[in-house]
Amino acid sequence: MKNIKKLLYLFLGATLVMSCVEDDTTYELNGEGPNLVGFVKSSINASVVADGADKEFLMTVKLAGPTAAEFSEDFDVTVEIDPSSTAIEGVHYRLDSFSLALSASGNYIDNLPLTVITDGIAPPLDVNPKLKLNIVEISNGSVKPNGRTSSIDITIEYLCYSPITGKYSTADAAYWRIGSNNATASSWPEETEMIYICNGVYRVLEYCGLFDGNEWYFEVETDEFGNVADGAEITYPATTPDGDPQMLNGQPLITCELNASDLSNVGCSSSNYVSISGDDVTLYMSYGYFTAGSGSREFYQEMNKIN
Repeated sequence: MKNIKKLLYLFLGATLVMSCVEDDTTYELNGEGPNLVGFVKSSINASVVADGADKEFLMTVKLAGPTAAEFSEDFDVTVEIDPSSTAIEGVHYRLDSFSLALSASGNYIDNLPLTVITDGIAPPLDVNPKLKLNIVEISNGSVKPNGRTSSIDITIEYLCYSPITGKYSTADAAYWRIGSNNATASSWPEETEMIYICNGVYRVLEYCGLFDGNEWYFEVETDEFGNVADGAEITYPATTPDGDPQMLNGQPLITCELNASDLSNVGCSSSNYVSISGDDVTLYMSYGYFTAGSGSREFYQEMNKIN
C-alpha cells in the first residue's frame, strides 16, 4: 500500500510539474518559443447612450514574446466574426476593417475600430447583443496567436440618457474605518464614472469610495416623465439588476435607510440627493459596507460632474 501511495504522489507531482511547464511555455513563454499576437483585453463592455449617434471603440492588438524587442518585420493580422455572435452587423455595429498592420514604427501595436450603432435602438434591450472576434490569420509564420487573447468578447450595452451619466471629480469626502476617519477627498480617484442603465438605476464603475475593483449600483428618483429634478433622492438597492446581493469590496452593502446605526459617522441626514442645475450636477452620497468581526466602513462623497 505504501508503494502504491508513493507512486501516486510521484505521478501527481510529475503531472503538476508538466502542467506548470506547459503553462509557462504557452503563456509566459519560458524564455523560448514563438512571439505571440493577441488582443490586450479578452473581453470588453461597449456601453453607449442610445441617442442616435454612432460611437467608436478601439480594440488593441499587440505583439509580445521572448524576442519581441528584437523583432523587425512588419506583418498583418486578420480577424473574423465568430458564428456565436448575436450582435447584427448594420443594426448594432459596423466593422469597416477586418485587418490590422503591426509594424516596428508602431511598436507592434494597432487598433481595430468598432462602431456601435445607436440609431433606431430603444433601450433597455431584453438581452445585450454579443460580438466575438477571432484572430484567424497572421502574415508572418513565425508569429502565432496568443491562446488566451486571440479572441475578444464584446458586450454591446445600450444605455438610457440621463444628465447624471458621466465622469465625476471629488469635491469633498471622508472614509471612516471602524469609527476612525482614515481618508479624505485627496485619497479618492481623479475620476469616477457613473452610467445610467435605465429604469432609474445607475452603475458606478471601478471605485467604491477610494477603493478600486468595484462595480455597484444606486438609484435616483425621477418624476412621472422620467426626469431627474433638483433635490432628487439617491437610494441604494439591496440587489444588483441581476438579482445578486450588492457587495462593496466583497462585503455586504449598508445604507442610511436600512443600517443607519452602522453609518453614524457620515451625514445620512444631509446627503443622498442630487443637486442639478443645467449641466451642473453634484451627487451627495453616504453609504458603506460591513465587515463581520471588525465593523463598518463608511463613505461620504460629494461628486461634481466634469464631463
